[in-house]
Amino acid sequence: MNTAVQLLVTGCYTEEMGGHGSGLTSYRRDPADGSLTPLGALALPSPSYVVRHPTLPLLYTANEADAVDGAGTVSVVGVATDGSLRELARVSSRGGWPCHLAVGEGGRRLAVANYRSGSVLFLDLDEAGLPSGGARTWEGDAKALGPQADRQDGPHAHMVVPGPDARWTVVDLGTDQLRSGVADSDDGPDAVTALPAGTGPRQLVRGADGLAYVVGELDARLHVLRETEPGRFTWLGAVAASTTATATNYPAHLSVGADRGLLLLSNRGADTVSVFRAVPSEELPRLIGEFACEGAWPRHLELVGEHLYVCDERSDTLVVFAVDATSGTLTALHRCATPSPTCALAIG
Repeated sequence: MNTAVQLLVTGCYTEEMGGHGSGLTSYRRDPADGSLTPLGALALPSPSYVVRHPTLPLLYTANEADAVDGAGTVSVVGVATDGSLRELARVSSRGGWPCHLAVGEGGRRLAVANYRSGSVLFLDLDEAGLPSGGARTWEGDAKALGPQADRQDGPHAHMVVPGPDARWTVVDLGTDQLRSGVADSDDGPDAVTALPAGTGPRQLVRGADGLAYVVGELDARLHVLRETEPGRFTWLGAVAASTTATATNYPAHLSVGADRGLLLLSNRGADTVSVFRAVPSEELPRLIGEFACEGAWPRHLELVGEHLYVCDERSDTLVVFAVDATSGTLTALHRCATPSPTCALAIG
């Protein structure tokens, strides 16, 4: 989606999920210094994650708050070049607490990860980018639970990632598994990668040269895997997400630089952003710096060129950093007050 104006849209938690935001907020983004100017807003029930259609001026939001049927919802939102936002459709996520979604298969399919129920919903999209009625659900594996009883009491799908050959990978915090398959298959996932017990995988990001990175929310480590075939992974090792944490730390979001060599990871608890460098001759990345997030509970990172936008959920701030791609140094530039931010998405 191309726009004449550089935009950034944030999602948040609203009262239904313990936050005090109101929905989506759009900003004009200055690509020179990273500064933001508020433009528009749209009230939605805890739109905690936002993605865009690859070619159409549409956003999709995971509305984590439960609707009357005990499930969350997914909204389709039109975004104009002036930053105005308009809800075009809203459908059930068919599961509790939808926390992540992704568009794949050339913009023809939207996948939704339901954290509380552990299920994943696949929605067919029509040429206008709207749900067309076709849907398929993958349930979690309730027999393969991790050892942390308070957080791994059932399957908890935290992310679903499109990949090569129309294969999707589910990142399940509750089972310490990555499950992959083709959405149209009647048998569901056909490949399972087991991660070390207690990992609590939250996010999977593909890097360079067949490497992939998994954020371990519960063990506070960044795991490195090799994708040997589409959707099939071999675990190589892990590094600590933070070297400064003095109490429990819950890593949240990994952003990867354009060259796939710079890795930036948010740490909730340590309240830092760790910067790693992937070295071609080494399997595990090197920690090259760790920087205060200038707020509390950095949930999501959005890396856009030389600027990093950090959603500090519990301090109600969106902080803009300059990123030195050579040294990995982060320098705080701007702070924007925004209630309970959970996600930031750059457009244009």
